[in-house]
Amino acid sequence: MDWLDPHLRKLVYSSVVAIVSICGQFTTVIMATEPNTTTVVPAEPKAQWNVAETNALLDHLLSNKSEVGDGGFKPSTFTSAATALARANLLTAGPPKTNKRCRSKWNTLRGIYREIQNYRNVSGAHWDNTKGAGIEGRTALEVFNNYVTSIYLL
Repeated sequence: MDWLDPHLRKLVYSSVVAIVSICGQFTTVIMATEPNTTTVVPAEPKAQWNVAETNALLDHLLSNKSEVGDGGFKPSTFTSAATALARANLLTAGPPKTNKRCRSKWNTLRGIYREIQNYRNVSGAHWDNTKGAGIEGRTALEVFNNYVTSIYLL
């Protein structure tokens, strides 16, 4: 563009910048006013487990422990657990239990059990199956707080 007069070249450049700016603004307006085309999949309602359902799940898994494979219970075991829970008619709230929800509950219970076992192995920690940690006194509270702090600050 060396052949253009410098004043005319400046005018062309400023016009190009103005057009690009207008296009950007127009695109923003279109995006803001266009209806949302993304499909939002509603979340499944969370399962609500009562004590009877939890005990029935554990009883079923215990009676089918021979089906445990290398990675834990097989999917068919959780499917049969969901069927057994439906037949027992123990549901008091939330959606019916599916094999996915049974597996999730089992994994949650396993995680809680492992944390309790880890806590029991801490020097000075107390645990019994009736009172739990039974945190009574300053020393027991310090041991518990140190344990909780250590697992959440890793």
